[in-house]
Amino acid sequence: MRRTHCCVRILAMVVGCACLYLASPTVEGASQDAASPEVRKLIDLLGTSSSTERVTAADALGNLGPKAAPAVPVLIETLGDADAWVRASAMQAIASIGPAAIPSLVEMLEDKVAGQRIRALMVMQLMGRDAKTALPALRKALGDPVPRVRELASEIIEQIDNRGAETTAVAVVEIVPNDRPVSKPNSPSATPARAAEWHQFDGPNRDLVSPETGLLKAWPEGGPKLLWTIKGLGRGYSSVAISGRTLFTMGDQAIDGGEMSQYVYAYDLQTRKRLWATRVGPPHSDGPRCTPTVDGDLLYAIGTDGDLVCLETATGKERWRKSFADDFGGRMMSVWKFSESPLVDGDRLVCTPGGEDATLVALDKRTGEAIWKCAVPNPGDRGKDGAGYSSPVVAEIAGVRQYVQLFGRGTVGVDAETGRFLWGYNAIANSVANITTPVVRGDHVFTTTSYKTGCALLHIRRDGDQFHADEVYFLGPQDFENHHGGVVLVGDHIYGGNGQNRGGPTCLDFLTGKIAWQPEPPARGSTGVLFADGHLIFRYDRGSVVLVEATPDEFRIKGQFDPPKGEGPAWAHPALNDGRLYLRHGDLLLCYDLREAE
Repeated sequence: MRRTHCCVRILAMVVGCACLYLASPTVEGASQDAASPEVRKLIDLLGTSSSTERVTAADALGNLGPKAAPAVPVLIETLGDADAWVRASAMQAIASIGPAAIPSLVEMLEDKVAGQRIRALMVMQLMGRDAKTALPALRKALGDPVPRVRELASEIIEQIDNRGAETTAVAVVEIVPNDRPVSKPNSPSATPARAAEWHQFDGPNRDLVSPETGLLKAWPEGGPKLLWTIKGLGRGYSSVAISGRTLFTMGDQAIDGGEMSQYVYAYDLQTRKRLWATRVGPPHSDGPRCTPTVDGDLLYAIGTDGDLVCLETATGKERWRKSFADDFGGRMMSVWKFSESPLVDGDRLVCTPGGEDATLVALDKRTGEAIWKCAVPNPGDRGKDGAGYSSPVVAEIAGVRQYVQLFGRGTVGVDAETGRFLWGYNAIANSVANITTPVVRGDHVFTTTSYKTGCALLHIRRDGDQFHADEVYFLGPQDFENHHGGVVLVGDHIYGGNGQNRGGPTCLDFLTGKIAWQPEPPARGSTGVLFADGHLIFRYDRGSVVLVEATPDEFRIKGQFDPPKGEGPAWAHPALNDGRLYLRHGDLLLCYDLREAE
């Protein structure tokens, strides 16, 4: 919504806008009469009563890119659809069409209704540099009476000037690969857990790596065996944490006739019965993003309003609570609320309120009292102040234990013992949403964001008490940008989905940035990823699940299936515990058996 999780994203961009039926500006050089039969058929589907078919039609038009230009007027009408997921798909489709849609969007900027001007700007924001022909209209919008219009116009102008859009891999420091033993995890485990437990966001070491073996090397037609389902999780993109025989997650719903609220739940894995539900805070338009962190007899969770709670795992009883806003002056970099999954490291709980004096904090995990607060200095002009949508990891870098986090202004390292700011890297920040958790191995940090930004490898260098983040390479969005869903390091290669709202499977060399393979996506939407027993599991947000061999040699699919679907996008990251794959889609949780037959 990586969660976190993350997060959210394009869907949440449009949720807050009023559902207006927009006028249809004309598209220069394109009309519905000139549309191909394929485009005309998809335009007709946009008018059906099924929201699933409307999403499918918008997705297909987006895949056609500029060829779908005749559909722009109808797609702009669809921005007023009653279904937020349809609106999000239409937004992305218009952005994919690119410059041909700019005249229509510029025309929308002249509309008297602020909501329409905001929607036009949101689409241009997705376009990045493709919106450069709109610069005169964007500069004019800087004088708009509506603050949100002025803010978006300013961000888009900055984004158009983003150097990452034209940058390719350039080595700037000597690569010393002697810090990369592949048999060790990418970072030290914050809270050691039994190999069979998936006790926190993205697995035992927060790196999307499962230590399990004995799993299916290929899936049968229709996918692995479905063991059971749970319905009743409510809205949300939270994944699951598992400890012993108990599963934990979060969701928004009304329980026992009460008002809609945000909850942490516990389920018995043997009976699938809910053991308890504890209210965290107010609901969000599409639910929470945080995955609870389990630490023995306690767990920790963060609500979308920044409510941090410590609960007893056995009973759900609240031990203590903090408010990011009230206790730490916390704030988000943009509108989609808190999405972080907190980190337990020894006796402390680490999280990211995003406040001016408390960008990151370490709390006593038993009492909630502050151990230290880190005011991260501004590392550069890119991005925005406040927390991002990422979750921190802990690692030993240049001989110092550090918390590495991606926030509104970029990627940073903080001394785990004292909270002292050590280093920062601003070039990876965008002003929309910084989401993907960084990957650490040895003294190298891989970091990536979307919204026409890219990815970078940093070499963290120590000079006495000073630390420096040297850029080994930077790849622009035309090469690799992970929107959300995360990336995983296996051996010497990074694997993950490439593209904004597009999970193009990609394998690139960790130390050089050279792309080994990058085929067309096997399914629509963005994708989460995890690694287990020599294979990658890609979970696409339209529902599809794909098994891929984890090798840089070539892209080899070893199985693919479409599980039962819930509502909205399937953004919850997949989880793996005791040979069982857990897939959440909104209100629905599915459990599949991945173990090889004995």
